Amino acid sequence: MSVLISSQDIYVSTQQSGSASAQGSDDGFNRFRIAMNSNPLTTGNNQYGRLSVTQFSAYRNFYYVNEWNNKIWLTYSHGGSNFGKIIELTKQDYTNIGDIAAEFSAKLIAALSQATLTVKSGTQSPAAGFVKGQTGSGIFGVTLETTGAAHGFTNVKLQCRQYLQDPNLTPPANVEQGAYGFNDSYALLGGKRIGTQDAAAESFTAVNGATDELVITGFFPLQRTTTQYLYMSCSENTSNMESQNISAAQPLSDTHIVSSSIIAKIPLNDTLIGFQQDQSTPFFVELDNRHISEILFEIKDHHGRTIDLIDGVTTQGNMFSDMVFNWEVYSRGGNPHELQAPVKNYNIEQNTMAVNVRANTGDGF
Repeated sequence: MSVLISSQDIYVSTQQSGSASAQGSDDGFNRFRIAMNSNPLTTGNNQYGRLSVTQFSAYRNFYYVNEWNNKIWLTYSHGGSNFGKIIELTKQDYTNIGDIAAEFSAKLIAALSQATLTVKSGTQSPAAGFVKGQTGSGIFGVTLETTGAAHGFTNVKLQCRQYLQDPNLTPPANVEQGAYGFNDSYALLGGKRIGTQDAAAESFTAVNGATDELVITGFFPLQRTTTQYLYMSCSENTSNMESQNISAAQPLSDTHIVSSSIIAKIPLNDTLIGFQQDQSTPFFVELDNRHISEILFEIKDHHGRTIDLIDGVTTQGNMFSDMVFNWEVYSRGGNPHELQAPVKNYNIEQNTMAVNVRANTGDGF
């Protein structure tokens, strides 16, 4: 049984003051540290510390559509040549999934540049302005058409890749390989996830409806964002555990459990990132380090990737966080299964050879 010995709150803000204080790879949001050289966190013999996060708040000044979910790989043939391109949706927020569908359609038209294509009237689904929860499937679909002439596209394939690509692979002529393939575009756009390199795999169906039409259809509803939570971890050894896919942007056995340095799971909404708990917060780590003078914290997404921020927003802009930690020191109790019998001291007077002798003795019974 453990007994609480002491408790104190630590109020922290990463907002820049005067000259930028974030050094090296620290940026004040994705990665920051608290230095406690003059007031270290300490524990004594037979004690341990518990560090909790009771409050966290930050502006959500990064985009829902970002580096980690905006890429779709397109391959096709035209005029006897093969082509491969990476479609990148504009990094920004979108009011609704209809606007994301419209952006995807526009980027498809731009990428299929060998013919002049437009969206056939009334075929885009969800339509521009469609809000999640309205009547409808929310699944992407569009028909692209030319003005009567055959478009000439064959073997059109769209892939939402979520695997690490071979950096030594030399792509064919006219084919963009891209530096990073572990992307969450499948979740954003409702395409089939492709987890291994497979040239024949398709995240969307792409068929010729007529010689002047190309019909593209998804499989699942679109989403406005693919990031439901951010994960804060600390540099100290902890006893927490996690499924290994949370901290690694690579194919892994998703539910395989490994040790974890995560200290908090932070929800976000359109305006703010954060939460407010009382002293019974579920977000804590127990630490055996007897003397802690500095702790490094990192905030990452659900695959251990740094948050895709606007350049300069942490040092010259308004991307910073405010939080409260609670530090508690506990004394470890004895074994609850061990008999703790009281020790009693008592006096005995004896008459031995007419001499009074006082004997002090002790016994457990």
